[in-house]
Amino acid sequence: MRIELRKHTRYLFISVCIAALLLAGLYFSGMLEFRPGQHLPPRLVHASKGLNQYEIQAEFNPDAKTLICRQKVEYINRSEDQLTHLYFHLYPNAYRYEDKPVFEKNEMKRAYPNGFSPGHLELDQVLINGVQADFVVGGYSDNVLMLILKKNLDPRHKAVIEMDYTVVLPNCLGRFGYGDNMYKAVNWYPIASVYDEAGWNLDRYYSIGDPFYSDAANYRVQIQAPAGYTIAATGDMKSRKQEDSRVTWEFNALAVRDFAWLAGNKYQTASKQVGRTRVTSYSFTPEIGEKALDYAAESLAYFNEAFGEYPYTQFGVVESDFYIGGMEYPNLIMLDHSLYKEMGDDYLELVTVHETAHQWWYGLVGNNQIRDAWLDEGLAEYSTLLYYGHRYGQEKAEEMYKSLIGEGKYKYLEWYMLSDDMDETIHRPSYEFTDWVIYDLLVYGKGAMLFHSLRQEMGEELFFKGLQSYFQENRFQNAGKADIIRTFNQVSGRDWQHHFDQWLYDGV
Repeated sequence: MRIELRKHTRYLFISVCIAALLLAGLYFSGMLEFRPGQHLPPRLVHASKGLNQYEIQAEFNPDAKTLICRQKVEYINRSEDQLTHLYFHLYPNAYRYEDKPVFEKNEMKRAYPNGFSPGHLELDQVLINGVQADFVVGGYSDNVLMLILKKNLDPRHKAVIEMDYTVVLPNCLGRFGYGDNMYKAVNWYPIASVYDEAGWNLDRYYSIGDPFYSDAANYRVQIQAPAGYTIAATGDMKSRKQEDSRVTWEFNALAVRDFAWLAGNKYQTASKQVGRTRVTSYSFTPEIGEKALDYAAESLAYFNEAFGEYPYTQFGVVESDFYIGGMEYPNLIMLDHSLYKEMGDDYLELVTVHETAHQWWYGLVGNNQIRDAWLDEGLAEYSTLLYYGHRYGQEKAEEMYKSLIGEGKYKYLEWYMLSDDMDETIHRPSYEFTDWVIYDLLVYGKGAMLFHSLRQEMGEELFFKGLQSYFQENRFQNAGKADIIRTFNQVSGRDWQHHFDQWLYDGV
């Protein structure tokens, strides 16, 4: 996206004996029991039933740059197949090897301003149903955990997996790690791979695009941190208890696609209520944090009206040591510190609104972000333009469309095509794009143009009815190209397959 604004252009290993000693500490009294709050909307409580459940306890040590963790997962086989193995992504290991980076070569200095710093996840032990498990860690960068089941897992049956592990945070200004002002624990724990009609999805952490695909699940997470640190996290904060110099934060999150948290000892907060949702800005540039809060609150209110109600009770907007624009997580977005300073209000608003739109398109309605990236990115980009029209009027919306896409991005795209005979296909895996610029121009820019053309041909009423139906039918699930085409076909009584295929595969 927009070079400075796209997500990418948007976004001492501790010994085993120390890990074991800390894990044996008394600050954890045992595994946790889920107790959904009565204040949550019934549809959210209903959606949480039958999902995998994660219970994680983490001790955060900012001096050592580590998380000492204990995790329990109740994994339910929701497929019709017997499973002989279970797989988990170990995303921190993607940051382990300098010769297998998660950044393009020309971005390494921006990602690691102090030189390369490895991050990784070290497993101590794994149990399945209380018995020591056989497992293999493999993949491109040791990023996949394979658990060998002693007995096949039948459909609708459950396995309980317990893990002890240590996470080492890198000194990195990408998605995961830490900078001078804060820590980013995102994609930080072993998360179950998706098993769908194609089987297990075990993709590596690619350097282009968002290499994530996950099922909605329920989480209960305890984080023990030094007093003086503020934590912004997915879910509702249920308690905050201080003992001596340590504080234990407890969060519950129902039917979310992932669990992320950010920590810092410089944050100031400000909040606004939008319907049932408390929107909170966390910033170490507080005068600008108020503006980020306004943009997030206004866009959340509009998207509630345009697409369907956001069912969660909190949403955090967090200034971050992050050089690549913005990045979405459930109930939480990270915003590049430079947006609060050098880049100005226009860019801050643009990125804040785009990442807020992802709470609908990725968070609530999920998709495979490796193979169907246009689906959430194109929708989030076009939703941003819809926001400008709603808040500032149609003239502003047309101005933004022309500058952002029509006379900006697409002209750049045409220039690229003429100079490089570029493949204009949008619907292809992220690893088939040659660089972030091409990915941005097609997935974000041409993806948004697809939805703009659909709106022009269908008309306002049917277009918004289609988006609302797509949201209602697929929230808390994963969707794909066939799902969104089927929805627009149903609401309009027309077949839009050719229209989508023209934009996704052909030159327009």
